[in-house]
Amino acid sequence: MENKFLKEFNQENSILVISSYPRKKERYSKGVCAVASFTKNTLLAIKKQNPDKKIVILTMQLNNKTEIYKEDEMLIVRCFKRNNPLSYLNLLNFARKFNNVKTVMLEFEFSSFGDVISTGSLSFVVWALFILGKKINIIIHQVLLDLREISSHIGLSRRSLKIKAFNFALKRFYKFLSFPAQNIIVLEDELKNRLQNIISGDKITVIPHGVDRQVNYTLTKASARKKLGIKSNDFVVLYFGYLTWYKGVDFLIKSFQKLNQIKEKQVKLIVAGGPSFTQGEKEHYKKFLAKTEGLAKGYPHIQITGFVAEDQIANYFKAADLSVLPYRRFMSSSGPFSLALSFEKPVLLSSNLGLLIESKDAKEALDKVGLSKESLTFKLNSKDLLTKIISAQKASQHKKLLAFSKVLGEKRAFDNLAPIYLKTILQNYVRIYNRKLLVSPSVTR
Repeated sequence: MENKFLKEFNQENSILVISSYPRKKERYSKGVCAVASFTKNTLLAIKKQNPDKKIVILTMQLNNKTEIYKEDEMLIVRCFKRNNPLSYLNLLNFARKFNNVKTVMLEFEFSSFGDVISTGSLSFVVWALFILGKKINIIIHQVLLDLREISSHIGLSRRSLKIKAFNFALKRFYKFLSFPAQNIIVLEDELKNRLQNIISGDKITVIPHGVDRQVNYTLTKASARKKLGIKSNDFVVLYFGYLTWYKGVDFLIKSFQKLNQIKEKQVKLIVAGGPSFTQGEKEHYKKFLAKTEGLAKGYPHIQITGFVAEDQIANYFKAADLSVLPYRRFMSSSGPFSLALSFEKPVLLSSNLGLLIESKDAKEALDKVGLSKESLTFKLNSKDLLTKIISAQKASQHKKLLAFSKVLGEKRAFDNLAPIYLKTILQNYVRIYNRKLLVSPSVTR
């Protein structure tokens, strides 16, 4: 490492971040997990409000070589490999070099760092950082305690011995991972409810998934549709994100085989996403992907785009009338939900994902615009989904749904959450956040 970087960033008030991270000059990169964009948006917001705060990101290599560079006045150190627990030694070596930096943020999601062995080994990294005298803050993006709920997603039988073994290990893993941490941050109240059965609830803070308010608001729906070749009077429903079983994309496509018109309007379903970054090479997933893509064949009003590049994201959200999240299981907060809020798009959620709008700030937004939770959620059957979509295209309901997304998106802007992150991670103990300081989201301890 160049001495100038070490001298500039190795300071007591710096923050050391361990996470996946986007490619240079990108926020939503192909070939990295979704946590990467979340991390960058969070750090940019912190940096914007605290320009003198030094931030070092220890992240994964992209070309099997260590890279060190500055971007956005933060230091990026690509020093370990995904799916290679031995490379954690290099990560710890860099963490040791920043001996004056005491505050660590670890962004954790299953499969983000690799397979079972790589994920399990990460807990030992946390303990090693603790031994090095670091004050550890872990942002846990997923809390799932029973893998039977996602057996189809991971390609295992609900009754398999592997499932039983993993379930036995899960609680112990969370406990072992979390014990050395001074703070655990989760993105939903339900995740705290699950986790506090394993570790002390006093250690856990809920800070909602941030909303990116730096998106392209100058782009009009008309120009976006022109770029994508969509007719101006079509009613466009958008699914955004990786194509996975637990997100219900196959159920959504099947349902739209039965819906191509609402009164005089043609209905178009755009599935804006491609193969899962973490599941892509697994045989059971390849079969699921082939089956899902096959469901859309022969239906011209259903389009699967493949991975959407960063410079195209705005086109799809701006062109859409409605964003639908048909998730079969609730494992974590939802990046596509937050993006829908970014673009102030009306949303419908499966009842399984309805926990996303159980937080205090979401309930406040619902009350403000005159909606109920039931008006935004649908049962996981085609009849109820299509009924809610038909209702959502009516002018009065559409206006309320749009207003909800706008209100909640403003509350959850990354810029509004940045002070809460700093308040949480820069303390040796946790104090309840005083809402009077900031007109913002649900933040609970």
